[in-house]
Amino acid sequence: MKKAYILLAAIICLSSCSTYKYSARSVSVDNRNIIASPTVVDVDVDYSRRITETSRRCRTQSEAIQEAQYKAITGNQIDILVDMICKVEKRGGRFTATVTGFAGHYKNSRTLYDDIRQMKEIGKEDVEKYIILHNPEVLKYINQKGEIVNIYHTEKQ
Repeated sequence: MKKAYILLAAIICLSSCSTYKYSARSVSVDNRNIIASPTVVDVDVDYSRRITETSRRCRTQSEAIQEAQYKAITGNQIDILVDMICKVEKRGGRFTATVTGFAGHYKNSRTLYDDIRQMKEIGKEDVEKYIILHNPEVLKYINQKGEIVNIYHTEKQ
């Protein structure tokens, strides 16, 4: 009789454990007759809102990371965790993950084709000016001596 109680207690303990699986967004179209148009979105990043979430103890590292990401997105009502970094700890064969990043929300969704049409309206010169203004490193190159040289300040021959 004592063995029956032990067996019953073990069954109850084992059956009361919860198992969760978390996943990231993905698109899977298996039917070749269905064509999914690529979507482009802008991301509005709130750099004043840092998000940090930690998973429970999980069996695998990837499960722990996925759970922490899931908690960060759903618990903070955001669309994406921007510039995410991750810390994983292993204790006693179980993993916990802590993710940190900034709150991001999708806006201005459009098809890739609409985005291309929109970009055609912008002149090549304007794009180059924008790139140079916001990323002056593109103006530099390494000369034959191995020195980093600005394109507009080259050595005279």
